[in-house]
Amino acid sequence: MMKPLNRRTLLQGLGATFALPFLDAMTPLSAVAARSPEAAPIRSVFVGMGGGMWTGENGFFPYREGTNAERALNWGKGGVLPGGCLADTGRNYSLVGTTLEPLTQMREHFQILSGLHHRNDEIPNTVVNAHGQDLGTLLTAANISSTPGVALKNAVSVDQLLAAELGRATRVASLALTAGNSSYNTREATGLGYMGFLSYDVDGYAVPTEGDPGAVFDRLFTEGTPQQQAERERLYRQNRSILDSVGEELRSLERSVAPQDRRKLDEYFSTVREVEQRIVRTRQWRETPLVLPPGVSRPGKVARNNDGSDRIEQMRLMIDVLVLALQTDVTRIATLRLGDYSGKFSFLGFPEDPHGVYAHNGGEPKKVEGARAIDRMHMEQFGYLLERMQSVQESDGTSLLHNSVVMLGAGLTNGPSHKVRSGKVDYNAHGQFNTPLLLAGHAGGQLRSGEHVNFDHGTPLANLLVSVMQAMGSQREAFADSTGPLGLV
Repeated sequence: MMKPLNRRTLLQGLGATFALPFLDAMTPLSAVAARSPEAAPIRSVFVGMGGGMWTGENGFFPYREGTNAERALNWGKGGVLPGGCLADTGRNYSLVGTTLEPLTQMREHFQILSGLHHRNDEIPNTVVNAHGQDLGTLLTAANISSTPGVALKNAVSVDQLLAAELGRATRVASLALTAGNSSYNTREATGLGYMGFLSYDVDGYAVPTEGDPGAVFDRLFTEGTPQQQAERERLYRQNRSILDSVGEELRSLERSVAPQDRRKLDEYFSTVREVEQRIVRTRQWRETPLVLPPGVSRPGKVARNNDGSDRIEQMRLMIDVLVLALQTDVTRIATLRLGDYSGKFSFLGFPEDPHGVYAHNGGEPKKVEGARAIDRMHMEQFGYLLERMQSVQESDGTSLLHNSVVMLGAGLTNGPSHKVRSGKVDYNAHGQFNTPLLLAGHAGGQLRSGEHVNFDHGTPLANLLVSVMQAMGSQREAFADSTGPLGLV
């Protein structure tokens, strides 16, 4: 039997090095979710919309008109959306007039999910308002008020759990990206800004994000300067020297201790070996050249425009780099903060403060239209992501999107909520009930699509996160306040 061609086989010619695309003769390093060895690996992308999304009339969710009797019948089942509209569920729902309408051509590749929310977000916090949750708890499902005296204490996010469990198979365990926003040292960030990220480590600290497509490209697909390469080599030799010394001392010590202490030393030595293996893996990846498929070039700088229109090009450049990283199997796990209600949107015809005027619109028609225009523009970019992933053909003849699970979510709802003030529906308050959610891709055939699925009130959003982790091949059966995976297959 012929040995499979290594998927990182390189072509050398004319002084340049190129990576081959996936070929039928190549097989992945490991199978995922008990699929056949010839199948492409499963990828996961978590896309977040900061500052919320409009969920009122002609907003995120497909809806239909209904009688008062229908509303009463469906209320306890989660079938009534904010504002009193009925969820237009099943496969024959209509996207016409909604902010998801730009995704019409891709509707057979995603599911709309309504009725889900993080129950921990309902726990009052005396220090912060609803903004304190925003994207910060979307992937953690954490009770940020659980630590006495601490306003915002987060937990680990699902992307980082997946990276720890499955990230060894790729050069980069996971990516944390933001489109059109600058990154900063999140370990020093405080207040509401700290909760505007998607990815959090095991200590609940926000993972630093990368917002420059060119810089991300350089890190993933170039080898760095000679000075950077020399520094990496120095650190490698230093770390190996330390571990070799520790290993010799441990082996010597094992021969002179009692059996119970020897067991403890064995456990400790296993930890040392794991560190050593990580260092060796890092070296092996570094010795595999970081190269580009033919025809790909480094993203350039985007010129800033006074009307804010440059954000579209910025988002698309980052999406292109993300798709390239998934396509070449540099990583299989990524988060992307795609946009928010900050900056300028004059190019859409709405020049006022996007958050203060359009997110908190009071139900005024002109302001509602501004909120809808901003959300539609962002969904056009999300549609671009799905189209790019669908256009990439894998070695088994399927698409990158077919072999991925892409979760889109907003941390907040904007518009009419179930809160009532002075006998009227509140159009100004952010909320966490009925989180805007969409699940795209097929996870290699594991997920159905083309439907709007409405869940009963009280169904934890954490159940969705469990489903996503399991689709990726994780063995986890629970996460945060989950009660089990959702039936999405």
